[in-house]
Amino acid sequence: MILLSRRIHDKIADFTMRLNYVVYLILNPFRFKKFPKNVNRILVVELLQLGDLLVITPALRALKNKFKYAKIDVLVNDRTKDLLYGNNNINKILIFKDFNTLVKDLRKNNYDLGIILHPGSIKISFALLLGKVKYRIGCAKVGLLSGKGFFLNKKIKPNLRWQHKIQDNLDVVRSIGADTNNYKLEVFTDKRSKDYTNDLLKNNNITKNDLVIGIHPYSKHYTQRWYEDRFSELADNLIKNYNAKIIFTGAPGEENYTNSIIQKMKHKSINLVGKTNIKQFIALMDNIDLLISVDTSAVHIASALNKPVIALFGPTIPQFWGPTSDKSIAIWKSSVCTGCRRYYCAIKTHECMKSITVQDIKSSIDKILKK
Repeated sequence: MILLSRRIHDKIADFTMRLNYVVYLILNPFRFKKFPKNVNRILVVELLQLGDLLVITPALRALKNKFKYAKIDVLVNDRTKDLLYGNNNINKILIFKDFNTLVKDLRKNNYDLGIILHPGSIKISFALLLGKVKYRIGCAKVGLLSGKGFFLNKKIKPNLRWQHKIQDNLDVVRSIGADTNNYKLEVFTDKRSKDYTNDLLKNNNITKNDLVIGIHPYSKHYTQRWYEDRFSELADNLIKNYNAKIIFTGAPGEENYTNSIIQKMKHKSINLVGKTNIKQFIALMDNIDLLISVDTSAVHIASALNKPVIALFGPTIPQFWGPTSDKSIAIWKSSVCTGCRRYYCAIKTHECMKSITVQDIKSSIDKILKK
């Protein structure tokens, strides 16, 4: 019954996207404007989470390849801005504060092209209109209730294929002739962050000769979390059988969850939850040999560094959000109720994550380390 409900929801979402596109073709007065002959200033909008921002980096590369001499700015939230510092495809990072400030900044910068990836809301597309952005396009494939953007000159025809979000973002810029065959994600750190991380590892007696495995156990969405006792059992097994150094990672505010895991362990591990900012976390990921994580931005950061990743998926879908590094495995039990993309469990059993066993992960580790 739940699987049927999910399929019906997906069909309704597909129909809604198609209907929205048809309405745009019939009623939208902005679509008749011609693409500008000269594109000197570009604004890209991505206002969601760290992972959402990270998977736009191939699209930024494609834009820079197409518009070599244009200045590309990116509008982001304050909490995600550090992820893009150091990216040579970007001219400037703008921080979204409020609607009126955004409109003033847009008018001042005189953008020729605005590209909305997320969210494609009426509010954001209206801000670009009031900000006198000459030509506005968007947005990536979005959910049933997500904003689709009304004040756009070019709305992307819905692509209903199951594909990675990297490709969804590229589909938007492909509509104006920008593309790339390089789908690699990009992250950047700095010397100060590397030095901080090296000291952190040294103080915890970690050397270059150690097998260092990172475990990123927490998601803000409870449906995407695995189980504390299983993480404890897994970490103990890795220490005992692989002589691995286990590092737990996470953001400030996630300490209690990880402490509960560590308290259940028999062996000693290293708890670095809340001890790194974004740049330092990137530097830390560059020093591990393997990451085990639930579906979080850590998966994409490790992928960008081409680190082996084992990612645990339940309500979310690895075809959309899976790791992209050379050595990566997404564990997803499609034989049970999975892929609902909800932040609550409709059947109250959490079967999607419960079905993932410690042995599943151990087998995946064996495959990766033997490659």
